[in-house]
Amino acid sequence: MTFFSTRLGQFTYFAIQVDQPDWRGRNVLDFGGNIGKILEDPNCTIDHERYWCVDVAREAIDKGKASFPKSHWVFYDRYSFSFNPYGIPNLPVPELHQTFDYILAFSVFTNTTESDMLELVKQLQSRLAKNGVLAFTFLDPDYFPWPVKDPRSNFQWRVDLEIERGKCSAVQGAKLLERTKQADWFTLVNGHDLYIETDDIQSYPPEEQKTCYVFHTEKYMRSVFPHATILPPVNNEMQHCCIIKNT
Repeated sequence: MTFFSTRLGQFTYFAIQVDQPDWRGRNVLDFGGNIGKILEDPNCTIDHERYWCVDVAREAIDKGKASFPKSHWVFYDRYSFSFNPYGIPNLPVPELHQTFDYILAFSVFTNTTESDMLELVKQLQSRLAKNGVLAFTFLDPDYFPWPVKDPRSNFQWRVDLEIERGKCSAVQGAKLLERTKQADWFTLVNGHDLYIETDDIQSYPPEEQKTCYVFHTEKYMRSVFPHATILPPVNNEMQHCCIIKNT
């Protein structure tokens, strides 16, 4: 079943992170933009005809195109554990014959392997216009997004949700938390299978490829992208933002 995003607020999130609320006249690539919910943000200033959405879910692209016909919609048939298990591994980002002032990826590299993230970030950087900005999010497992109303870290929150959904037991959840205490990055597959600092994920039949959540500590992301600006979550979100500028 195709996932259709219902999240609002992506534009506000990125506008705060890049410290620029007015994007009129700017070319924007929403990488993994699903059905283009960013355009529905009440604060959005993106010109629809200057908006490109690339996503691995064909049905999401079709739905977005129907909702925003002036924008540009491109299906990207690349393999994705959760969202396109029959796709083509390592398929390059489509050639859009355009450079972009803003390239955004909200909650994309929270669902891909480490090697895919590094490869795709490099490809996306090559699509930036002069002075363009690439901004993408990541989940720091140790970050407490709502310390007053919900005193749980990002990873504790995820583990509790998987327990609630019956994907793992409370005992398994406690072991997951213990095993990841010193990890720089790790992947939680199908709510219970943990892979620490490795992309060597076992082969799952496509019908069993349900969820794949990747966590990176802020310290680790600073080491991987030393020239980037790493910012904490804003707009009541859980995810940090990595900003890379093409100067």
